[in-house]
Amino acid sequence: MGLGLRIPRPSLGLAPDNKLMFWGMFFNEAGIGIFMTLWPLYIASLGASPAQIGFVIGFWGFARLLFLLPSGMLMDRFQPKTLILVARLGAILGFALLSIAQSWWHLFPGVILMAGSTASFPVISSVVADVAGRGRARVRAFTMILNVGPSAALLITPALGGFLAEQISLRAIFIAAALFNIAGFIVFSRLSNREIIRQPGAPVTYSEAFRHGATRMILLLAFVVVFCSILGVTLVPNLLQDVHDVSVGQIGYLGSLAAVGSIGLGLILSNLKVFENSMFGYSLAVSSVATALVLFVFGSSLWIFAIAFILRGGLLATFSVMYATLSDVTPDRIRNRAYIVAEFMAGMGFALAPFAAGWFFGIRPELPMTAGMIVLIPTILFILWLARRNTHNDDAQSAPTA
Repeated sequence: MGLGLRIPRPSLGLAPDNKLMFWGMFFNEAGIGIFMTLWPLYIASLGASPAQIGFVIGFWGFARLLFLLPSGMLMDRFQPKTLILVARLGAILGFALLSIAQSWWHLFPGVILMAGSTASFPVISSVVADVAGRGRARVRAFTMILNVGPSAALLITPALGGFLAEQISLRAIFIAAALFNIAGFIVFSRLSNREIIRQPGAPVTYSEAFRHGATRMILLLAFVVVFCSILGVTLVPNLLQDVHDVSVGQIGYLGSLAAVGSIGLGLILSNLKVFENSMFGYSLAVSSVATALVLFVFGSSLWIFAIAFILRGGLLATFSVMYATLSDVTPDRIRNRAYIVAEFMAGMGFALAPFAAGWFFGIRPELPMTAGMIVLIPTILFILWLARRNTHNDDAQSAPTA
């Protein structure tokens, strides 16, 4: 005979399709997290110089841009589920090719497939926004799916990658990444078939999205923040190994600490009233990355680098804050194109920064982190100015009139 007790099940507070998005992005980020911290070291192990490492990583970014250009047309013609599944298949094959490369220039076919798979992210953002609705529910959905879920995966996968690299080989991390993406493919395959939404009137162009004032400001900030952050963090593993003699396994464990910072920052942004203005949250996330770069430049002990990796978790939080803000300030008619332009702007930063990082690193190992830190400081001040201006405007609009 039952006792009539019910054990509450933990809830993500998301609609069914967004729950699937949460777990799909969890496995997607697990696949990225298991190799990304050690990615520069793998390229170096295949005979690449610092400049060639930057070239390979930067090529990935430029290839992403090429795949983003037709994604708007594809979103108008194919169901989101179809586009997401095709992208995941490309990622699985890409990781398989990366695992068998024998020289650094053999990486390019796998890199191209990986770049194509990331073009599905505007589709994912569009589905998340449509399913969540407006207001706080949308902010929560973006925070859970683009920050908390991926960060939970990053708690374990960088350390797992370091373990596999030390116990087996660096190639093993790409096989594990392919397996995580197979799991993500299975989850995404359970998504509902959604209607293809076509906006009335003339076709929406990318330039129309960029001409919208508030949208354009967020898009420009996305480029600056991503460029400076990637410039600073891309070759941190090489700095730790070459200058401070940190082992590959230790670097993997340190990489997992970034997820701790990202989850902690996500909880702060979700629960403190001051961050209802998402621009204040944006400034906090960027400040976290800038502080991490300071510690990488001036630190010399493992515990300082551990703190730096925790603060580096702010980089992932900047994306969820940026997308939530973008969805609020952008009209529905141009929103899908705005997501694509956001990926394009962030992709340009991701593509250009590694080239500069490799060049700076060849001059002095700490120089990429120093340069990124110097540019982020005025960027933080500008974001704070925007946040305060928006707050004053909201207060003025809500003030009673005589």
